[in-house]
Amino acid sequence: MQIKAILLGVLAALFFSLTFLLNELSLADTGYWLWVAALRYIWMLPMIWLLGQVPQVKADFKKVWQLVKQAPARWFIWSNVCFVLFYVPLVWAGQFLPGWLVSSLWQLTIIFGVLTTPLMKVRNQQGHLERLKIPHDKVKWMIMIVIGIGLTAVQSTQNFHITLGFIGAVIAILIAAVCYPLGNRQLGMHYPDLNGLEKVFGMLISTYPTFLILATISFVHSGLPTSSTLLNTFNVALSSGVVATVLFFHATAMAKNNMETLATIEATQSFEVLFTVLLGIIFLHHTLPNHVQLIGLGVMLLGIAGINLTGIKWWRRV
Repeated sequence: MQIKAILLGVLAALFFSLTFLLNELSLADTGYWLWVAALRYIWMLPMIWLLGQVPQVKADFKKVWQLVKQAPARWFIWSNVCFVLFYVPLVWAGQFLPGWLVSSLWQLTIIFGVLTTPLMKVRNQQGHLERLKIPHDKVKWMIMIVIGIGLTAVQSTQNFHITLGFIGAVIAILIAAVCYPLGNRQLGMHYPDLNGLEKVFGMLISTYPTFLILATISFVHSGLPTSSTLLNTFNVALSSGVVATVLFFHATAMAKNNMETLATIEATQSFEVLFTVLLGIIFLHHTLPNHVQLIGLGVMLLGIAGINLTGIKWWRRV
């Protein structure tokens, strides 16, 4: 079960990496950044709904709707934390940083995902609530991943001037890196029996009013979105918003209350950097990484391998 969840996490990382490339294309084509952020999720809801109508797909959207109506505040708060406060800052940062650097800094979500663990509580076998603990066995591998991310980005950052936009973009990515795992884990803790598709559907209907408001603001500010923005956001919604998000949420749902396995699955998202670099070279004609960046990628992948190999051995319930 753990190996399958880890492999799903890696596959999700491949589809997630398309976000950074497609957003780079949209923003380079003078697309308004808030349209880019809002349209992805506006496209997603009908896609997810249609997917749920397929008989072979096991998704009970009626049950999800009832759960949302029972606790609308909980769903609204944590869904907006996970989706809105994740994606809006990430797209905004893309105005100031190239896709590969956004992807590299975004991997800090692995660290923040683990650091948010003590904020949650679960019921133990005796029925009492207990606060979850940080899986300390992961720390050394996380440090290695951070070192790898730093080496990957440090050489290229020398080409950027440290401006307010640059600093703001880094802060925005840090906010996104905290909010995505926090919102995901909070809802996963309250609704461990929902599969990935059901969870995404509940979060979409809870955040759809927010994205419609953002779309209205975008229209007032810049008019209708460009055809390129429409196409690229549709592709992002399909590849990253539907395929990758469902795969990732399904993998984290498989882990349920096992924080060690959950942190391992979240760590697989470091592959986004590797996929983003490779796809950028192939499709956007980015230059090859220099020797410092290659060493960074190697260190990062070694850290990922260490997390995953030790994760397979984990069996204890936290």
